[in-house]
Amino acid sequence: MKITFLSCLSSHCGIGRYTEELAAAVNSKDSHIQLFRKNPGKETYVHAFPHRSFRNLKHVVAPYYLKKTLQTTDSEVWHADNIDAFTALLWSGKGKSKRKVVTIHDAIPLLYPHTSWLNTKVFRYQIKKAAEYADNIVTVSHTSKKDLIEKVGIKDEKIKVAYNGISHKTLFPLEKKPKHARFNIRYIGGLGAVHKNATALIEIARILKAENFEFDLEIGSGNADRTVLPDLVKKYKLEKNVHFRGFIPDTQLRQFLGEADVFLYPSLYEGFGFPPLEAMACGTAVISSDTGSLAEILQKGAILCPPTPETMAQAVINLAEKPNLKTRLENEAVENAAQFSWEKTAEEMFQIYQL
Repeated sequence: MKITFLSCLSSHCGIGRYTEELAAAVNSKDSHIQLFRKNPGKETYVHAFPHRSFRNLKHVVAPYYLKKTLQTTDSEVWHADNIDAFTALLWSGKGKSKRKVVTIHDAIPLLYPHTSWLNTKVFRYQIKKAAEYADNIVTVSHTSKKDLIEKVGIKDEKIKVAYNGISHKTLFPLEKKPKHARFNIRYIGGLGAVHKNATALIEIARILKAENFEFDLEIGSGNADRTVLPDLVKKYKLEKNVHFRGFIPDTQLRQFLGEADVFLYPSLYEGFGFPPLEAMACGTAVISSDTGSLAEILQKGAILCPPTPETMAQAVINLAEKPNLKTRLENEAVENAAQFSWEKTAEEMFQIYQL
């Protein structure tokens, strides 16, 4: 079976990583595959397409450049990792009589619309075309499936759920957690998007300080200076407690996640939720909001609560005061993460490709 993966992104973002991991897992099944995306890779099946970047128009410009590249290739199965890549396939005309699959990870742009009316309009156009012309739509949780049915009107039978995987070769527990002088809280994830609720991290820190709780909060995400978070830290005089670590490269991810006493995730909505599950794979207990797909994915190894600073701050204090609970959650976290692998995702995708 010849399978072609399409992406309008690079491997350095969440959806781009999804495509890279899935393609590698499918490739191990003796299929002939190719992957088109923005950046090259070490695998021979990865092809970088020439492109120019227009930040505010990327969902239109990237499909245009990908479309041009697809004119010289063909495939039995086309799998687009998002609706923009599926748009490129439609524009190319290459998938008319072939099997077409698109992954729609979530309905976040409909639940939390873009501030740009143009981006919202493009998203609605692209998702409508994907719903109409794809043979199957894959999504990454039953929560996302429900949202796509309710918000987009896609028929139930057209949507298949295949959970994301975790790279257990690179993410696994440390031999021994370090002992921190103060309770160590860590976070990785977006900072600017509304649904990430990142300002809650600083509000939680403010409450913890007011409770005379000894802690360090380490935020491992890039571009903090483009958000209000540093200003909030100064406003609440939290400079000795809150530390911006910048982007955490993959080579340091296991250490960053595995050394934490707890991973804190106040997101308002996730279609799947990679960061808390990756923290679990590294043997770290999680305190997470109970919204979106998070309650579905984080069934063990986590304290789930409403995403308000007060409830999450109290959960942190309770966990710190109960070492037996912390140890139990750490063990359960590893068990929970073990249920998710890219090999399992690939097996489920093969069944969808063959429908």
